[in-house]
Amino acid sequence: MKFSIVIPAHQAAATLSAVISAWRAAEPAPESILVIDDGSTDGSADVAERAGAKVIPLSRNSGRGSARARGCQETSAPFVLMCDAALVPADDFIAGVAPWFAEPKVAAVFAHVTQRPPRTFVDRWRGRHLFKDEPPVLNRRALLATGLCALRREAVEQVGGFDPALRSGEDADLGRRLLAGGWDVVADPALRAISLGSESAHALLARYARWNSPQGLEGRTWLRQCAYALKVMVLQDLRAGDPLAAMLSVAAPFYQLRRR
Repeated sequence: MKFSIVIPAHQAAATLSAVISAWRAAEPAPESILVIDDGSTDGSADVAERAGAKVIPLSRNSGRGSARARGCQETSAPFVLMCDAALVPADDFIAGVAPWFAEPKVAAVFAHVTQRPPRTFVDRWRGRHLFKDEPPVLNRRALLATGLCALRREAVEQVGGFDPALRSGEDADLGRRLLAGGWDVVADPALRAISLGSESAHALLARYARWNSPQGLEGRTWLRQCAYALKVMVLQDLRAGDPLAAMLSVAAPFYQLRRR
């Protein structure tokens, strides 16, 4: 399996070195490791170069769709592994993902994201509601998530690739087009990615909104999200003896409102 690693990065200096080192140690080795520096101002590009990656700088922050599209353009490998700048693969990721592509209709396979042992209520909320402490079941018709995923270039190009105009939701958009084109998108809970990052409550809720409602919510849909937060998420937090986390759950729907 010949593959390249593409790491979109924005303000990721704190974690990039560890992520690149993990991929440099991968077996088999990738053909290349590319960091798409999406307008960072924290020295991310310098960190990536020192760690041994090739850096493709974008002149300004253009968003995830643009960074992922550029990454696909910059490599000719038949398989592209997209990895967020704060995620490292489990040691057996390549061994676990490669057999899927023996099936010609599999376009993408993605990992379940986990985290290190939580230290704060924000970490606990992230594990419970964003990463989901209980991994999903195996699904061959899943909605694509690109935190750590492997993509068949042929399939991605056939459906038009990542939309560079999308600042968020670019993975779900591509996934819908792959499924409509007759390709399989596989969520394999046996594949793991480990998050190295730590987030503020504000940043975490913003990411939750981006993952769950990239274009925002309005009207009855938002009211359903409010009901879910109160009846499911808050209840889970309280059952876990985590009242501070429950406060984040109450706030979550408000971060999902459409911003005009």
